[in-house]
Amino acid sequence: MIRRGGVFLLISGLILIGHSNVFAQRVVTLEEAYRQAMAESQQIGISRENLLQAEQEIDRAKSFLYPNVNTDANYQRRADPKFGPSFGIGASGAVPILPQTQEQFNLTLSQPLYTGGRATAAFRSAKLGVRGGRLDLSLTTENLLFEVARAYYEALKAQRNVEIEENEVRRLEAHLTDADKRFRVGEAIKTVVLRAQAELADARARLIRAKNDQATTLDQLALLARIADPFTLADPPSLTLSEKAEAEWVKTAHARRSDLERQSANIQISEEQIKIAKGTFFPTLRLEGRYNWLHQDPQTPFAITNDRSALLIFSFPVFEGRLRVAELAQARSRHRQTVLQKELLSDQIAVEVRRSLLNLNALTSEVDVIKAQVAFARENFALVSRQFAVGLATNIDVLDANAALISAERQLTNTTYDREVAILQVEKSVGVFLDLIPPSAGRREERSPPSASGPEKKEDQK
Repeated sequence: MIRRGGVFLLISGLILIGHSNVFAQRVVTLEEAYRQAMAESQQIGISRENLLQAEQEIDRAKSFLYPNVNTDANYQRRADPKFGPSFGIGASGAVPILPQTQEQFNLTLSQPLYTGGRATAAFRSAKLGVRGGRLDLSLTTENLLFEVARAYYEALKAQRNVEIEENEVRRLEAHLTDADKRFRVGEAIKTVVLRAQAELADARARLIRAKNDQATTLDQLALLARIADPFTLADPPSLTLSEKAEAEWVKTAHARRSDLERQSANIQISEEQIKIAKGTFFPTLRLEGRYNWLHQDPQTPFAITNDRSALLIFSFPVFEGRLRVAELAQARSRHRQTVLQKELLSDQIAVEVRRSLLNLNALTSEVDVIKAQVAFARENFALVSRQFAVGLATNIDVLDANAALISAERQLTNTTYDREVAILQVEKSVGVFLDLIPPSAGRREERSPPSASGPEKKEDQK
């Protein structure tokens, strides 16, 4: 008895340790997954670096508007100076032609005065590039967080499917017990027990596959949200949308979509590129100031030791093989191409909004129907199970009722979570997805808040 008691205590301790490991897993909410993804994602880091490069491009473009100051100095030494005969009336002796040592310092200041509008156009284009970089960062953040949300709901769906499969295993275990009892008292044949055992084995296999699917979805979420430790999930608050006509949603999308704003910025950039190309047809004018200092030993006769000068340089290209004509034609073609891309994107956004609304409406209608179906299936299974226990229902009746129940439960789980994702898809398609993410999730305020008639979230829990 003492030995058996010790074994029992050892097994109980191992079970408690296993349960403590489960309870030690932290619960990751959707907001925490958002926050973790924004802090650790390489994609967002790359977009932020692109924005930083665009900001530095402003300084680069601004440098062409400021004066340039260049200096150089040199020291030269020969083995011996070079002398030549002196020239002129009454000249005698030799004069130095090349000094033995020479020290020289030059200072040049250059200020562009007129560049045909190219410098200012490049500066405006750089500022538009910063705006485009911010929009690209917003797009990257939006796409990443939407993928995190979709992965989160997929993991919740897999978690719920594991619970459904576990419930089915328990139901079939109870059914096998009833079938075995009826077989032992002679009220059922052996095939009833064998069929119940086969169905139970199949349910256990599905449970294993469901757990594998759950592990896969958790791994995908951990990859997107950069979550390292083991974790579990919690259902986020239920989502809803305000009632608006389809045309209003499309209008909101055209006003709020970051990718459409990015195309507008690209059009403005292409217009500045046309101005830069046109500027090559105009002359350039710049002012230069120079200072030269020279020291020689021995000093040559014509050496100027200190020289100051100012130059006004006018430059006009006459012929360059039609290079400027080709560059201007390319700039105009890129502008037309960018305008067409914006028009195409605008049409695609309208279709995307309509498609996401249709999908949401279909899933919303399905949820109410499937909820009633699940309630009927549960009641039917409970009734058939009691009838089978007293011999009023067959084994096939029980298995059919169980199949109908698990099918309805799976459909309800999938449809419920798919509807949540569909709401997020509508928010994303109309351009307000980032605006509706709570600030506690680490969202940065990149844009103005949505209107009061836009989508909103419920505060009540599911």
